[in-house]
Amino acid sequence: MYRNEIKFFINSYQKRNMANKLRTICQRDSFSDADGGYLVSSLYFDDYVQSALYDKLNGFNDRKKFRLRIYNHQADVIKLERKIKKGIVIEKSNVTLSMDEYQSLINRDIYFLKGKDDRVAKDFYLCYQTKRLRPRVVVEYRREAFIFHYGDVRITYDSFLKAGVFKNDLFSNGYLVAAIPNEQIILEVKYSGYFPDVIRNLIQTNNLQWQSSSKFVMCCLVGM
Repeated sequence: MYRNEIKFFINSYQKRNMANKLRTICQRDSFSDADGGYLVSSLYFDDYVQSALYDKLNGFNDRKKFRLRIYNHQADVIKLERKIKKGIVIEKSNVTLSMDEYQSLINRDIYFLKGKDDRVAKDFYLCYQTKRLRPRVVVEYRREAFIFHYGDVRITYDSFLKAGVFKNDLFSNGYLVAAIPNEQIILEVKYSGYFPDVIRNLIQTNNLQWQSSSKFVMCCLVGM
């Protein structure tokens, strides 16, 4: 299913105003800890000419990226994800990996994916072999997420964005570099079907301006 995705740069004051309202009408994400958030770590792949990076920088509407993702530095949920984007609409699919499968992939032994009955696994295997996909950058941030079920809306606040330019393993202790100022927050709103008025009004009331931003690109640029 394709979903709409819009992004904004906001500050802590704007976040506080919006979050106070969202807490009364939304549910928390299931990954949330006692403080209401969680850590997201992703290892992005790109080909030898860095197509994923430059397609975004050049403003191409049709793009595709692959990443490995974990939460709170835990190995209980490891996902290989594919993100296809057409303008402001996105389609995300994933396949869950075991820790052994993750280690095999990191060690460039990907043949197990060929035998999986899953379209993401097979597509990654094909792109890995034909386009020479390799780990490009680790992207890590603290996320606070709200779910509004009418319109299938998901609102996320991502802060403390960091890049691991020379990291190729989500579980290693490699050095991470700040990719945005600590006071800056990335607000993302994803929805399918329709955009509920209560969420639209919340954005308009806070005078938010849509931004074409990518955490992947911002973290790649840290090392350039």
